[in-house]
Amino acid sequence: MQISISLLENQKLEAHFDGYSIACDQPVSNKGDGSAPGPFDYFLASTALCAGYYVKAYCSSRNISTDGIKIIQNNTKDPENKYKYTFDIKVEVPVEFSQKDRDGILRSIQGCTVKKAIQQMPDFNVEVFSLNANN
Repeated sequence: MQISISLLENQKLEAHFDGYSIACDQPVSNKGDGSAPGPFDYFLASTALCAGYYVKAYCSSRNISTDGIKIIQNNTKDPENKYKYTFDIKVEVPVEFSQKDRDGILRSIQGCTVKKAIQQMPDFNVEVFSLNANN
């Protein structure tokens, strides 16, 4: 997937991919307008959204209603390493859910693509270049 970024006014940015656009901004405390989530906020939300997808897929495949299911993620930053986080994802299900389905939901979340990609410690290749005027 290719993602292109538009640099907009002030601290605003917009990502474009697969026919979608996602706006982001910085909070006022970081010289932004606070008009949209920041890039890191999207990253944090992606882990919870991925877990939600797998919960929904598990329930849908078994014709289990998702009414009453709540998914909450708390993110804790390591005080000694500002880049190390712990993501605590909790799934609250109605009391009538069987232990089999609770275990199944837990197993399904383990398949989260975002979580697996992070656990593989992706490589980042970054370069800055100029286009040749003849191209």
